[in-house]
Amino acid sequence: MSGCVAQQTTQLTTTAILADAAVSPAPAVTPSRQVVKKSAERSESEAATSRWVIRSGRIKKTFSQTAQRAGIPNLQIRKLEALFGEQIDFRRDIQKGDHFTAVFQPGKSGSLRGGKLLAAELNSRREPIRVIRHTNRRGISRFYSGSGEPLGTDFLRNPLKNVKVSSHFTLRRFHPVLKVYRPHRGTDFAARKGTPVMATADGVVQKREYQNGYGKVVFLEHSGGRYTTVYAHLSRFARGIKPGRAVHQGQIIGYVGSTGLATGSHLHYEFREDGEYKDAMKVALPRIKKPTTAERKYFYQATADLRRILLSEQRERRIAMASGGSQSRR
Repeated sequence: MSGCVAQQTTQLTTTAILADAAVSPAPAVTPSRQVVKKSAERSESEAATSRWVIRSGRIKKTFSQTAQRAGIPNLQIRKLEALFGEQIDFRRDIQKGDHFTAVFQPGKSGSLRGGKLLAAELNSRREPIRVIRHTNRRGISRFYSGSGEPLGTDFLRNPLKNVKVSSHFTLRRFHPVLKVYRPHRGTDFAARKGTPVMATADGVVQKREYQNGYGKVVFLEHSGGRYTTVYAHLSRFARGIKPGRAVHQGQIIGYVGSTGLATGSHLHYEFREDGEYKDAMKVALPRIKKPTTAERKYFYQATADLRRILLSEQRERRIAMASGGSQSRR
């Protein structure tokens, strides 16, 4: 039930890290390792790469099982599955023998649990699938494909990680507190008090206040005011959330509660476009604009080290596979 994964720490010279290689899938096992540079005088880029950690494995049963054996925390595994899942069908396209590599920047404690996923590659029977974290010139960080195409949409569909809709968007609903029929122009998510609430897109805090109906509520403005999202009935606001403050997609902005006109703990979420209420569960979420030629060029320059590491991993797998094949013929 587990993947075939070798784990060890290996030192790599700058030459090995920056070596180029042709793109070619190979299912051989690559040891997990921490990339360490020996140079006494290192640039900022080299100092950063020296702290990167690589985890890899060859899939034997499932991707998640193999990733766990490679030492990747569950939170990071779910992120990898979501990112790869945008480009392939996990049920249909993943097969035994497929190989993956992931590059992380550990957290302050040195663990991957609180760290950042920087890049990953999945070598299936198709062309290699790559995802790379990149911060553009506007300071917005997101994941891109290996060719520099932004992944995902501008908005997450849900503001909670574990979603359970308790009340849908409708123009006629019996209000449990007021005891009258009235429109319900949002979506209610049942969740325990204190459950973290995420911003569904990059934006700016428009309001952070208490209102009689919404209770403790946060209004976020997106895309220069074209879109607005509302998060109501919060038990408390996250630290640093105040009007005018910029937030990023996935950032915790508050915690589920039952303040205002609410009979129990839940989150009321609204999505508005040009001031018009939309059903957040059905609306066509705005796609990320394609990068310009200049933006794509900047992407290739800024992610050069990450892409070279992934390529060097491919080369080592091919060498290991070739070596294993020649030994078997002897």
